[in-house]
Amino acid sequence: MLVTALLALVAKLALAASTGGTQDLGAWKAFAKGVREQGPVGVYAIDFSTRDVTQYNHPPLVGYLLEALAALERVGVPLQFSLRATAAISDVVCALVLFEILRRRKSVGAATVAGVALAASPILLLVAGYHGNTDPLMMLLLWLGTYLVVDRRMAAVGGIALALAISVKLAPIVALPTLAAWLLGRRDLRLLLRAAAGFVVTIGIVWGPAIVSQWDGVRTNVLGYAGVGDRPWGLVKMMDAFNLPTMSAWLIGPGRYLILLICAFVPAVLVWRRPGAAMECVALSLIAFLVLSPAFGVQYLAWAAAATLILRARVALAYNILGGLFLFAVYADWNHGLDWSGTANGQPFRPIEAIAGVGLWAILVAVVFIGLRRVLAAEGTGGAQSHLRPLVGSAFAAGPKAGSSSGSGA
Repeated sequence: MLVTALLALVAKLALAASTGGTQDLGAWKAFAKGVREQGPVGVYAIDFSTRDVTQYNHPPLVGYLLEALAALERVGVPLQFSLRATAAISDVVCALVLFEILRRRKSVGAATVAGVALAASPILLLVAGYHGNTDPLMMLLLWLGTYLVVDRRMAAVGGIALALAISVKLAPIVALPTLAAWLLGRRDLRLLLRAAAGFVVTIGIVWGPAIVSQWDGVRTNVLGYAGVGDRPWGLVKMMDAFNLPTMSAWLIGPGRYLILLICAFVPAVLVWRRPGAAMECVALSLIAFLVLSPAFGVQYLAWAAAATLILRARVALAYNILGGLFLFAVYADWNHGLDWSGTANGQPFRPIEAIAGVGLWAILVAVVFIGLRRVLAAEGTGGAQSHLRPLVGSAFAAGPKAGSSSGSGA
């Protein structure tokens, strides 16, 4: 599996070095310039509409990431490469984390297949190696934090990782109620307090300065972000197709908060009743959010790459392969062919791409129902880790077995 992940890393780095990426990279360059001018917190005060790019809608950790990438640029590593390299490296680690998660629940063979599938995912190849965004880093931090809390009892470190995940993008916030419900259901006060401490302290350190000094920018552009104007996906696209503009506007407006609540709290209720299905419930929350959210960008397809493998491997393979073909067609269209050396500007989907998008959306809807059935069929009694397979070793540093209650408190 590691060989596959490293080969995929080489392919992504080669793609990043030889292509111009999407228009997102132009925005990232403008954001990096803003960080150089005003700092990682002061950047929220800049009106980027005067610089012909979207507003800076990223959580505070991204400003510090851009500072680090700017340091690399000063020694000759261009940001358009280093940003995509960060995503590509994140994918390698995420594949290892997925393997560790699944080998505690399935056979080593099944876990290896899933890890290889994620490492070689065509979706991740194109999102990390070509598109240029932070979605793979966000996914790594979410799954790493979940794994550390649920499987390794490294609650403080897990809480830190989860806080960092929502400091890269806000989407992982949908999984936090599920993890909170799991922790409360264990009735282990020390575990709960360690996770909460790691999370709260990290949020305070990363978000605090921006909230105190740049609240208006954070509130408007980060917390209030509702997506871009073109919405070729999911329920909004369906409402537009049926000429229901009022419903479409409601979904984009107040309806998005109801969607967030449903995707966050239904899995939380399920994990309270089925504590042995914590990973499945986190995956369910993430996929449901991608299915129902009115906001969409093609890079969001990376959100479900690992989550689908946790819920149903065969359907996940179809999703990752078909999603990769879909992205290839979209990017080829944006580049007007197979020469991807320039910057690709996003365009509305062609009819065939819109149909393919509906197909991918339908696959994810099916995975949601499969996940619900799987969680509801799980045992509702017993310890939260009674479903885990006993382990002898680990791909990571040696630690307590998944079923032990005496793990590191980190």
